[in-house]
Amino acid sequence: MSKRVPRLKDVAEAANVSISAASRILRGEESRFGEETCQRVLEASRRLGWRPNLLVNGIQTGRTRTVGVMIPPYDSFWIAVLSGIHARFAEADFLPITVWIGDLEHMPQFEADEKRGLELINRLLDRRVDAFVLWPPIGMAYREHLPEFRDRAVPIVTIDHHPDQPLWDTVATNEQSATAMVAKHLLDLGHRRIAVISTRETPAQTWALERRKSFEAAIERGCPEAELRVWRLNAEGNNGAEVATQLLRSRLRPTAVFAATDHEAAYVYQAASKLGVRIPEDLSVVGFADLDFAATMSPPLTTVRQRAREIGDQAASLVLRRLSSDGDAGAGPFSNVRVDGDLILRDSTGPAAADAVE
Repeated sequence: MSKRVPRLKDVAEAANVSISAASRILRGEESRFGEETCQRVLEASRRLGWRPNLLVNGIQTGRTRTVGVMIPPYDSFWIAVLSGIHARFAEADFLPITVWIGDLEHMPQFEADEKRGLELINRLLDRRVDAFVLWPPIGMAYREHLPEFRDRAVPIVTIDHHPDQPLWDTVATNEQSATAMVAKHLLDLGHRRIAVISTRETPAQTWALERRKSFEAAIERGCPEAELRVWRLNAEGNNGAEVATQLLRSRLRPTAVFAATDHEAAYVYQAASKLGVRIPEDLSVVGFADLDFAATMSPPLTTVRQRAREIGDQAASLVLRRLSSDGDAGAGPFSNVRVDGDLILRDSTGPAAADAVE
């Protein structure tokens, strides 16, 4: 026969106190009782192996101390974001429940299976999570179906997604300051024909649009006479190598390329190798994110290092701040936290060739 799970009543009887007193002491309200009484209760709970019933506590308080984290461990950036989220929640004794869509063999795009994504959101809501942390496509879907969830309002924090109207708290990289560093670096090296290879720039990818536009503005401010053209991936995001090849064969003949992420920078490397373009002698390349493969590329990639763990920590902190507030946890005004990035100089950038400026 299995051993019976010890109850609060058992702890109270073993310590010779009331159930109410035992409950308060085990919740940390020790100041209301004598030291000897508290020691008896704590010792009895340890000896009996008593553990709090969080399900009952959730019913009593309306809080489950769980948070739905709908972010896939897609690459090293998002893995580090998740690490920051989990560490911060662990410090606060909250349990993140992490779910995502897809098998990670392909980029898990929410729009590929919106029905499944909504099922996951509802499953977490049905388990009474106290809040959500969402990656951009999930945030987009939540926004589109917001009326369905309004009466079950919970705090929402999105990472790298900014809706047209503030609907929740957001955390993102400071795109303006980061791209300004990239623009200055390339202009200081003498580059005046610059290409940008961006992502799909879907409505969920507000970060990509902001990153590209911020870079364009920084180049315009720094050198109005510089030539700059933009190439984008298709709606599926599966033609990166082709786009990079078109970019290098274009009439612009760029001496430098800024890639929206290190993934696009890798496509530029592939195309350059295929076309016999040397990096950095003929072409400087700058990426964004400092993913785990960036430093081992040949040559090592100059890139912007996003402070991913800090982004995750900030996202979790925004959730905890909302849950500790006295007002409506899901109501505005909403915060827009920006985390700086760092330009990491490696061997993929160098001076523009002497004959580059006609």
